[in-house]
Amino acid sequence: MTDSEIELPPYLGVLVVDTERYGSNQDQGQQYLAEAVPDVLEVAFGRAGLSSVWQERQYDQNTGDGVGFGFDPRHLPAVIGRLLPRLQEVLAEKDVRMRERSRGLRLRLRAALHVGPVLMPGGGRALVTAHRLVDTPPLRDALTRSDKDRTFLAVLLSDRVYDDVVAAGYVSVSTAPVPVRAKEYEGTAHLYVPVPTGDLLGHGLATPAEEARLRATPPPAAAAVHNVMTGLNTGTAIQVGHLHGGLHNNS
Repeated sequence: MTDSEIELPPYLGVLVVDTERYGSNQDQGQQYLAEAVPDVLEVAFGRAGLSSVWQERQYDQNTGDGVGFGFDPRHLPAVIGRLLPRLQEVLAEKDVRMRERSRGLRLRLRAALHVGPVLMPGGGRALVTAHRLVDTPPLRDALTRSDKDRTFLAVLLSDRVYDDVVAAGYVSVSTAPVPVRAKEYEGTAHLYVPVPTGDLLGHGLATPAEEARLRATPPPAAAAVHNVMTGLNTGTAIQVGHLHGGLHNNS
């Protein structure tokens, strides 16, 4: 089979979730958190009316301090608009019960949402990008800058997810563009915090440094236009980029 005959792998939504400060807990605490992550996700999917999405998830991965999986991309608007707010609610309820166990034990999650071709049983750039996004400073800083007793979830939407779902009007959520860089990945993502608190309310989702980096990034250069005319032409050819007002040719 030649390169031109290679089939595109399934196009999937990808959700990756990590636990904040997982390694700072003792062994029993880590075990408790690792078991709690899939539990709170299952409950949140159910409350959002998306139980079937959770049950039919693909290439389910357990990373120890989190999970990652793929799902049918047609559910992306519901995952953003319904699941993520429900997940924040479930985590807040979980925190009340965890206080009885130990106030030093907290379950706050970073999440990344991407979309693209995914190799089975789990591979490809789409999956790698989601894992890169979940480990970037803007996402970590969002939890650090918020009230640890009220904000339990911060999410990065990849630029592709934002363009296809949010900017296209399939769901309405408040986000902020942030520059992201992790290993070989560099680009722009969109920070979403279902319940912003603390510094996120006072100074916005993006930090001044992140906003400055975005302003300093030059826009992509416009593609050059090349016109080729063949044959005999005794008239006049006029090429215009941006035209304001009428065009008059008095030749």
